[in-house]
Amino acid sequence: MKNETMMKQASPYKLLAAMGLPVIVVMIVNVLYNMADVFFMGQTGATLQVAAISLCGPAFNIFNGVGTLFGAGACTAIAMALGQGDREKAKYFSSFAAWGSVGVGVIIAAAMLLFMDSLLSLMGANGETAAFAKQYLSIVALGSPFMMFSGALGNAVRADGSSAKVMVISLAGTGVNILLDPLFINLFGWGIAGAAAATVLGNVVATVLTVLHVLKSDCFSFSFKYFTLRRSVSLRVMGLGLPMAASTVVMCFAGMFSNQLLVKYGNVSVAANGVAGKAGMLVSMIVMGLCMGMQPVISYAYGMGDRKRLRGIVTATGIVSTILSVLLGAGFLLGREGFVQAFLDDPAVLETGKFMMLTLLGAPVGGLYQLCSAYLQGTGKVSYATFTSLLSKGIVYIPVLFAGEALFGLPGVVFAGAVTDVISTAVGGALCMSWARQSAGAGKAAVSPAV
Repeated sequence: MKNETMMKQASPYKLLAAMGLPVIVVMIVNVLYNMADVFFMGQTGATLQVAAISLCGPAFNIFNGVGTLFGAGACTAIAMALGQGDREKAKYFSSFAAWGSVGVGVIIAAAMLLFMDSLLSLMGANGETAAFAKQYLSIVALGSPFMMFSGALGNAVRADGSSAKVMVISLAGTGVNILLDPLFINLFGWGIAGAAAATVLGNVVATVLTVLHVLKSDCFSFSFKYFTLRRSVSLRVMGLGLPMAASTVVMCFAGMFSNQLLVKYGNVSVAANGVAGKAGMLVSMIVMGLCMGMQPVISYAYGMGDRKRLRGIVTATGIVSTILSVLLGAGFLLGREGFVQAFLDDPAVLETGKFMMLTLLGAPVGGLYQLCSAYLQGTGKVSYATFTSLLSKGIVYIPVLFAGEALFGLPGVVFAGAVTDVISTAVGGALCMSWARQSAGAGKAAVSPAV
């Protein structure tokens, strides 16, 4: 109840610190989670194994997309329900998120294992990297139920303002991964299989801690007593989670396409992109974390029908997210040589990686783009939110990527991201203003998903 009182009464900037900052930490932790395997494999000088892990990134995005579909959708639905004072309904949403994500995730993992060779070929693996990538992805797929459960339920429990608890859980899971990576990779000599095993065990720890947190809660549950496929629960959760999930899955295909284009320029380009891409991911995840942290607050205010408070929250989030994205983008661009060198001290990879980090030129508008997605999803405008979420890594990015590569070669691939960021933010902003006018004209704040 204390967290709900804060969401109802605290100033927007206090909420940014209390709700946004912990989720930023979670996002950084998730990036570190992804970086850990690349970093520790890179210290062994095994460039091909680093490239193999990078090639598996799109598969990770598929798992993350499933977790996001259920978790982010449940978070929004639960926050709106709490804004209306319906705590019992929140338990149905959280239970569906937990078990629905596990069920779908297991099916996807089984399909990956069954069609592994075709999938790796699609992701850009070749004769030098395919065996390593298969070894890594097979272990991760077997551990996917833990990734699904902790990802979905961990996302959902942010709805009552428990961002700090989620942060601690994420820190613990990532800490285990980071501690086990050097042990498994170097000391035990397991190489890329050790990196995958460390990732799975980190998710196991996060799952256990998430379960313990939910058991103490009075508005969340993973009990089968509350699990239902009723449309009022299942479609609501999946509809509200669709925008972020679609973005994550489309990112998977975008990663596959970019890898396929980069393979033409050699495995050094793939490895360099894998390292340089971590910087872009870090910037994106931090501003996304800020906006995701404020999304339950947006949903809560929307559920209450308090438009003045909603405007204040959105304005404050826009100011802070823009400042943050500008500073982060500039910082990584200025320090790009040291960043790339920290992963792979290979002259060829270093030069290519430094060049590829120029995609961060689009970073200054990244905060506003993430806010557009959070606002549209948080207020339940599903169609606009889904379309906006698909712009950055799909609708705009993929055509720009192929056109850029066809016209300019490798530089076209690098600058495709920056061009996409600018276009996507402009379109997303226009949709937000259109929806704000529509909902204001209706004279009410609807509490069910709008089409």
